[in-house]
Amino acid sequence: MISVLISLALFSILAQALFTLVTTSYSVSTYNSSRINAKHLAQEKMETIRNLPYDSIGTIGGIPPGNIPQNETININGANYYIKTTILYIDDPFDQQAPADLLATDYKRITIDASWEGQITSQRNPIRLVTDISPSGIESTVTGGTLSIIVINSDAQPVNQASVHIIATTTTPQIDVTLLTADNGRVILPGAPVCTTPCYQVLTSKSGYSSEQTYSPTEVENPNKPNLTVLQGQLTEISFSIDKTSTLDVFSHDDAVSGFGALGNVEFTIQGEKTIGTDTSDQPIYKYTEQFATDASGHFQLPDLEWDNYHITIDSSVGDIEAINPFLPIKVLADTVNTVNFAVTDHTSDSVLITFLDPSENQIASVSARLYNTAPVFNATASSGLEDNIDFGQVFFSDLQKKIYSIEATKSGYFNFNGTVDVYGYKNETIVLSPI
Repeated sequence: MISVLISLALFSILAQALFTLVTTSYSVSTYNSSRINAKHLAQEKMETIRNLPYDSIGTIGGIPPGNIPQNETININGANYYIKTTILYIDDPFDQQAPADLLATDYKRITIDASWEGQITSQRNPIRLVTDISPSGIESTVTGGTLSIIVINSDAQPVNQASVHIIATTTTPQIDVTLLTADNGRVILPGAPVCTTPCYQVLTSKSGYSSEQTYSPTEVENPNKPNLTVLQGQLTEISFSIDKTSTLDVFSHDDAVSGFGALGNVEFTIQGEKTIGTDTSDQPIYKYTEQFATDASGHFQLPDLEWDNYHITIDSSVGDIEAINPFLPIKVLADTVNTVNFAVTDHTSDSVLITFLDPSENQIASVSARLYNTAPVFNATASSGLEDNIDFGQVFFSDLQKKIYSIEATKSGYFNFNGTVDVYGYKNETIVLSPI
């Protein structure tokens, strides 16, 4: 019996090894076969282009323009192969670059990317062929200007392999091309068709990153980044900032009287401080404003959030935010996971949430605060919450009137603070205490 079991175990091990060997050999053979087919297709495409007249070398919707498709799908033996053709003018630094170089279209660079689908795909590592083609005679004048686009991150460092989608529907010919930034974060397009009114729309993005673009007046009345113009022989340059997105976990709680217990199904609005322009009344149009609601347990996770400073508000029908940690605005950096807790209390027409900070913007616990008024007589006191509480460094005064109140704040190790608070509706104030 033991001998049989040992024999079966050895047979299973050998069978598994044999199966792994066969499947690996099949995968390698399939990959090599697909790679050879892709290489032949790329070489065939390259040779076809090289045999065209120089002036005819260009892509449909690209710069330079031509009749070569930017993307093609070819089926061989039931497998799809994808051919991407990119043709660009190159402004060689040998004879200076635009705008100093009055003829910035020195030669053309052709890039062929061939990839395939199947069990072992090659979307991230395609076959790539690159060649430069120059005119047979001397450098000739090409109408148009130079479009230069740079993509940087939140630290002002270049972002490589970012997607730059350029659309111009009123130029002759029309432009619709998507390119990737180089290691220096740039895309440079000499020979861009002239456009004296803003017509070039540029959209930048990258997988796992935020995005940024230009806007027309029909999208945003007064955009911060309007669509671009390109003038004959001139350089048009623009920069965009994108970076890795972040996650924000939001938790809603009941008020302090209820011990800050979890409070579910709370609707809230989150708004960033970045703007994309202004409307006809010169009011800012914010890049990000969305409404959400926490679940039954009082939690909501917001992924793919761009780095920015964010404000959380709730409608008066829901209540008032009695405390929020961290304090507003919530500073979300790129590629981070962040948590915010806020407590909700009953709404009153006029109230104020005060956060006490030191000069380094650290919240201060156990600050004794007194809000008072002489006519009519009003006097209320509170102490800012401890570090582990939702109301850390904060006090909340509700059921007030629309008027200017006096406030004094004391804390051991800090100078006493005396000032005023203008209360109108729900107010969020920050007071900085100076250390002794």
